[in-house]
Parts: sequence; C-alpha cells; structure tokens
Amino acid sequence: MRIGILADIHDAVILLEHALQLLRQHDAEQVVTLGDAFESYRPGTPAVEVARMLERVGAVGVWGNHDFGLSHEVTDQLREEADEMILSFAARLKPQLAVGGCRFCHIEPWKNPCSLADLWSFEEVPNTGERARRTFDAVPERVVFMGHFHSWFAVTQDGPTTWRGENAIDLLAPERYLVSVGAVLRGSCAIYDTVQSRLTPLRCPTSG
Repeated sequence: MRIGILADIHDAVILLEHALQLLRQHDAEQVVTLGDAFESYRPGTPAVEVARMLERVGAVGVWGNHDFGLSHEVTDQLREEADEMILSFAARLKPQLAVGGCRFCHIEPWKNPCSLADLWSFEEVPNTGERARRTFDAVPERVVFMGHFHSWFAVTQDGPTTWRGENAIDLLAPERYLVSVGAVLRGSCAIYDTVQSRLTPLRCPTSG
C-alpha cells in the first residue's frame, strides 16, 4: 500500500494543492492527514477549500491542537458559526489512526489527544531513545508517524537517526521507528510504501 502523508496544512491551500498533485504522481492509494489541517472555520475562509480538497481525495486522519475544537466535543456556538463542509470533514477525524499497519497521530501516542494541554505541548522534541520507547510501549505498530513539530526526524528505541528528510529512508524490520513528518505549510509531504517499508519525502515546487 502506498500512503500519502500530509502534516500540518494550516489552511495553506496552494501548498496543499501542490502536495496532492505530488501524491497523485507517486500513486498514493490512501491519503492521511496528521492534524492541524485547519486554522479557520467560518464560511468563505481558506479552511473550506482545504476541507473540499481533502474530501475529494478521500483523506482520513487525526485532529491536531489547531482543529481539535472542530472534531471533539464541538460546541453549539461553533456548529452555528462553522462552515458545514469543514465540520463534516473534521467530524471524521480521529484521536489516532491505524492504516496499513502504521500508527498515525498528531502528538506522541502515549499522550492524550483528547487533552488540549497535551496537544499544545512543545516542552521537548521527542528525538531521544527514551521518548521513542514510551511511544513503542504505548502502541503495537512498528512504525509511528506524527506531525506537530513541522520538521523531519526519525527515532528508534536506541536513539535518533541522522536522517532529516533529505532523501528516502527505509524503515526496515525489526527496528521500530517514530517519524516526524515535515509540514505542508513548509512545502512538504510524503509517500510511505508499506511493502518496501520506504518513506519518501516530497517537496512542493513553491517551497523553494
């Protein structure tokens, strides 16, 4: 299975358009978003087009700290103010998601995605073996993808790798991996081939 991964779109409509084009060119079979797809929520805002584009490609995904309120325990006031398309897509986002034998989340999976305090936490970048082991103790999947940090890095239970998204990386068994995916907002997306266990970072043409 070839999974297209989108992290931290933050209403960046043009970059999302380029990212989806790249995923199509690389034969993505399923698109997964890692949270913070939206910054706005009212009719006429960029989030409407983001929701429309993600809906069009059948994207699934998880919520992040910026779109938490659109997905989890939505208030009556927000339901009145928000665009229906945004609410419809956001309602299908999950706290965490398993696709193709991988775990997808916005923050480390041992944290509580239903807690805004956990979702907003930036106290420490989880790029140590100790932090990675907490992830691997929390979930059964061998490969875990997360967003939130807007940067590329990969960590195993033994510690960080030297990889920073500059090229494809093979996430081979029996090693386990916690991978942070670069943000669409910064011109990044990725393809993960579950058969080859290969993650290929992709760069949008407008990202410089």
